[in-house]
Amino acid sequence: MAIKIVSMQVKISEAVRDRAKELAKERGMNLNDLVLELFAKVGDKELKKLVEIEQKEKPRRGRPWDK
Repeated sequence: MAIKIVSMQVKISEAVRDRAKELAKERGMNLNDLVLELFAKVGDKELKKLVEIEQKEKPRRGRPWDK
């Protein structure tokens, strides 16, 4: 299944964004991965399943031969 990637904007304060980026970095993630992880924990089974599929299928960052 091919995933169509779309863009999403969130209006938050700079302080919240900076702290979220810091937290994501501490966990070895980027902001997008942190948001997806939070989506999966909302309690909706369908959303959790979709997030799991996306995490499996989306291309990883970096050079493909480093994986």
